[in-house]
Amino acid sequence: MVESKLNRNDAMRRLGIHERDGVATLDRESLMASLGGWFGIIQSSLPATVFVLVFALSKNTVAAAIGSVAVSVVFIIWQLVQRKPVTQAIAGALGIGLSAYLTLRDGGHPADYFIQGFFTNIAYGTVLGLSILVRWPLIGFLIGLLRSEPLTWRKDKKILRRADLATGLFVTLFGARLLVQLPLYFANQIEALGIARVAMGVPLYALCIWLSWLLLRSSIAHVK
Repeated sequence: MVESKLNRNDAMRRLGIHERDGVATLDRESLMASLGGWFGIIQSSLPATVFVLVFALSKNTVAAAIGSVAVSVVFIIWQLVQRKPVTQAIAGALGIGLSAYLTLRDGGHPADYFIQGFFTNIAYGTVLGLSILVRWPLIGFLIGLLRSEPLTWRKDKKILRRADLATGLFVTLFGARLLVQLPLYFANQIEALGIARVAMGVPLYALCIWLSWLLLRSSIAHVK
């Protein structure tokens, strides 16, 4: 029972909603929670922003990479000082560390800072896309958890169709990121690539969550 409740809570967080008097709803508070709060938003965008700014001003790849890593370390220290969990900050720092390594290897190629993001988008987009093709859209499993119908949700054609569309929104997001950012990468347009990375990150992800809510709210309005 406790595990089921935790699963439902996780499903609600991922969909950007919360429960109020037994009714699932999306508002500013729940949307922010799905994005990791202000800390999560800043943590996901500031290191890349610092990298691009430092590189644009100095044209020094090493300084840009060090600045980005330093910001991620500050996040860890901040969480420790606040006596808050550091798991998210450490995971972010590891990702930034990998980006810095890719940037500095073989003499330093600043555009390589963004390679990790490309593979992440390819992986997520592929998995979500395949789930639609095999008629088991991953968003549907979150709906099933909220409705206490782990698998039977798929028998409802309306829910299945809406889950397909909601999952497709995120496939489109990941595909759009690659479509816009890969040409900038191969053209070595570092500043433009950094701007696109930040602009197509949290803002578009939040938009997809909101659009998904519009598609799914009639199917998940009442949390069981």
